[in-house]
Amino acid sequence: MKRRRSKPLKYRIDIAWSDEDRCYVARVPELPGCVTDGASIEDAAANAQEAIAVYLETLDVQKRPYPPALSERTFSGKVPLRISPDLHRDLTARAMTEDLSLNQFIERKLKKAI
Repeated sequence: MKRRRSKPLKYRIDIAWSDEDRCYVARVPELPGCVTDGASIEDAAANAQEAIAVYLETLDVQKRPYPPALSERTFSGKVPLRISPDLHRDLTARAMTEDLSLNQFIERKLKKAI
């Protein structure tokens, strides 16, 4: 049974070289366990597309919904976050020394981290 989709789902594919495996490894973060590889980046990407198709076919057989692709989701920009009071104080102090709001300071640090 093949599920008909009104539009193609655009899942993210992360590809990185693996010294241990001696190949490029492709992971699809939105689909847990959806991992494949290839001798080249192009091979890994093509294999990932095939792995996505097989993954979705398996969900069809199990009559389970598809996980939403990150590219098709809407994000509010709000991230509820609980941190220790000491870290909150230290972050606020650092933000003040840079003449930034706490949100601006944290956003800059997060952008640098990724």
